[in-house]
Amino acid sequence: MRKTLFLLLMLIGPAEAKSIDWIITDFPPYYMVSDDLVGTGRDELVINLLHDHLPDYSENKIFFPASRAIRALSDKRKTYCMLSLYKTPERQKFMHFSDSYATVGLSPTLAISNLTLAALDKQQLEKVSLKQFIEQNKLVLGVAMQRSYGHRLDEIIKSLPKEQVIIRPGQDALESLTNMLIKKRVDAVIGYPSEHYYIHKLTNTRAQLSQLLLDDIAPLAYGYVGCTKNDNGRQIISMINQTMPDLTNSQPFKNIMVKWLPSYLEMKLDQLLKGKVSS
Repeated sequence: MRKTLFLLLMLIGPAEAKSIDWIITDFPPYYMVSDDLVGTGRDELVINLLHDHLPDYSENKIFFPASRAIRALSDKRKTYCMLSLYKTPERQKFMHFSDSYATVGLSPTLAISNLTLAALDKQQLEKVSLKQFIEQNKLVLGVAMQRSYGHRLDEIIKSLPKEQVIIRPGQDALESLTNMLIKKRVDAVIGYPSEHYYIHKLTNTRAQLSQLLLDDIAPLAYGYVGCTKNDNGRQIISMINQTMPDLTNSQPFKNIMVKWLPSYLEMKLDQLLKGKVSS
């Protein structure tokens, strides 16, 4: 009997170890790969939390420059997954996406100097219409190359006069744009509140910068898991679909979502997540 079982196991072979290759990039505060906060980025912590609920899968974090991440996801010869992606029609051509969101945060805002804010008679966290605000005030907007801010904002940015938009390439694009903002080479920079907060602290703690909300979009931005559009990617997404809804309703998940926000925005996000204020 033992001999028969042994022969059967030999024929079947060892069970293939399952893992998910997650793309990470140098994009604080979502990924922290180059300072004393390594591993504490928001999306890294979500990956860790997800794998706590996926005992059959090991995690494998692989670094790519931000400029190569989407290209790597589109290559069907290898399966990669990534967090916090917008589910756009273009990306759905070469990626499988999770049904439910994997990250949620405040929608993109404009970083702007306090001097410009006062000159335009605006207040911190006041809502503005992006196109009207940039065009009517003849401002120059800084945008990171190859970033998607959702279909609505992407289209608005494309519609702005080219001379009023500066697109910055490179893995430190938002930090570079923030330095340009401080030096008055651009008038406003679009990004996410946690990014603005982290880079503001990193770049120049004495810089007087504020954030404006955008009324073109809903107050919350949802990011999805995207995996390469092949059979393995489809299987991974199917498994994530079974796990993600329970995870995003958990308190540990909500704690991660507010980790990299200033206190005044942490409270706003917490209220939105609890449904206490309308969009």
